[in-house]
Parts: sequence; C-alpha cells; structure tokens
Amino acid sequence: MPKTALPKSVLLAGSARGGTSWALKVLDSHPAVCGCHEPFYQLSSDLEFKALFEQLKDGQGTEEDARVFVQRTIDARIETHKPPFFPKQYLKSPAWIQTSAWMTAKAFRPLEPVFGYLATGNLDERHRVVIKNRPFPGLSGILEAIKADAILLLRHPCGVVSSWKKGIQMGAMEASSQDPKATWARYSDILQPLAFTAKKLDSMTAVGVLAVNWLVDTVLFREYERSLMRTRTVVYCDLVRDPINEWTKVFDWLGLPMTESVETFLTASSKPSFDIRRLLGKRYTYFSVKRGDKSPLAAWKKHLTVQEIQEVMSIVTPHFDVERYWPETHGMAVASM
Repeated sequence: MPKTALPKSVLLAGSARGGTSWALKVLDSHPAVCGCHEPFYQLSSDLEFKALFEQLKDGQGTEEDARVFVQRTIDARIETHKPPFFPKQYLKSPAWIQTSAWMTAKAFRPLEPVFGYLATGNLDERHRVVIKNRPFPGLSGILEAIKADAILLLRHPCGVVSSWKKGIQMGAMEASSQDPKATWARYSDILQPLAFTAKKLDSMTAVGVLAVNWLVDTVLFREYERSLMRTRTVVYCDLVRDPINEWTKVFDWLGLPMTESVETFLTASSKPSFDIRRLLGKRYTYFSVKRGDKSPLAAWKKHLTVQEIQEVMSIVTPHFDVERYWPETHGMAVASM
C-alpha cells in the first residue's frame, strides 16, 4: 500500500458471547468498513503473519512491519471474512458473488484464492479496518504498533456467562474457559493483584470461572483506557435497545456517517430469518448475527439459577461497578442474592 493510503485500524474488543459477532457485522455493513473476524487467532497457523505478530507484540517491529501486518489482516480469507457480505466502496464484486465464492471455498479449499481475490480491496485513509478480537495480555503492543483505536463492548456478566455456558454445552466453544487450572495459567498475573488464588479458582463452579474470565476482560479494557490509544466504551444492551441512535454515535466517533446500508442491516438483524451458516451445521448458528431476543437485559435470569447469579455477582462486583452500566438488572441480581 502507498504510505499515504493506510486505513485506520480499530479493535472491536469484547468478551466471548459479548455481542461482538453482531457488532462486527453492523460495522461491516458500512461501505467504508472492512470487518475482520479474530485474525490474531484465525491466522496463527500463517507463519509469516505469526512472525509479524510476535515482533510487533514485543515492540521490535518497524513501521513497515506494521503496514504489512495491517495489509495481511485486510487480505480476505474464509476464516477472517465471513457472511453476510455487503457492498463496499473499495470492491467491484457484488456481495452475492462474494457469498458464493465463500461457500465454494469453504467446501473446496483450493478455491480460497478466488474468494481472496474477489473480497480483498485497496483501502485508504477514507476507510476503517475493524478487527474483532477478545482482549488478551500483550495485545496492547499490537494496537500501539498499528496505531489502532479501540471500541470496548460491554455485556452484562450474567448475560455473557449464561451464553458462554450454553456454547460450551453445545460443543461450539472450548471448555478450557471454565477450567480453573487453565484460567489460572493464562491470567494469574492479572488475577493475583485482585486477590485471587489458584485455590480460590479451584473452589468455584464452572459458572464462577467463566465470570472470572469476564472480569479479566474488563481489567484489560481499563489497561487500554489508560493507554495513549483512543477508546470508546459501548454497552451491548444500549445498542440493542436503541440501535439507530446508539450506532449513529459509534459511527460518528469513527468519523463515518450513518448509512442506509447500516440501518437496513440493523432492521434485518433484529428479525428471525434464514442464516446461510445453517448449511454448515447447527453449531455454526450459535454464532448467528441475528439479534432476535427482545429482552437481552433479563434473558440470563431465565437460564441461570439463583445460586449461579449469586456466584457471578459475588465474583464481579468487588472489582467492577456493574450498577453504573446496568442499574436495572443490578437490582434484579441483588434481589436474587
């Protein structure tokens, strides 16, 4: 890419089951946005990408390394660029052709370069590259290297835990997130200052360990907020409750106008409809971008027991001001306790 044509990178960070799949597609429905699904994880088997990742994370990469890293992120792959697809300012191929190419490449991997050719465009400073990823230790080095902004998406801890638990039971998500030993091995450096111990995690139920994972994400959010990067915290429930107004604020923060294509997707994603990923099996629909549930503030109360709600809140509230973001549901949770 010419040095004057680098698009702005934006991290969309959120907990697993925190609404990031839907939020990414809302952002991606804008004609000036290139949405990328978890490239740091999905491209970990790409040796060149992994080498760049490690260099930038350790602060050893050059400005040119950062530019190449952003371009490798933009390059369309079936793992990082998924349906639904939308018309783009920087692409000539219609969205339906991209969808057809993606499905064909998914079934016959040697054809993936065809999808890559059709879905990769030349982006410049008018565009935004939005990278959806769960926060993790060391990610701040990458964000600093590529000069990224960050959207921090918050969903109620009980809502996240309830959906995460369901995903593990379905086999759609890795069970290691509810394993106390695996969680301690990953996050002990973050958890020790919060007075957690390996023994304390071992005493928790699977729901409690998932709540700890949610808490770790918020600690990393605070790290981003204290850094030099520009951040915006967005509450998932607010986006669902008043989508047009709340998303208009987000796009304004990104320096982009609200468009008809975004409004159309917001309307469509709130109604039940056929998801093309059903063709790949039931577990894929678990990550649907359709927001059919009209009461995300309270849905978790039907799926978690009183004891599970009590455990989640007892873990989270000493370290995070839940009432600040969810005053209505905080009262419900307290009543359950």
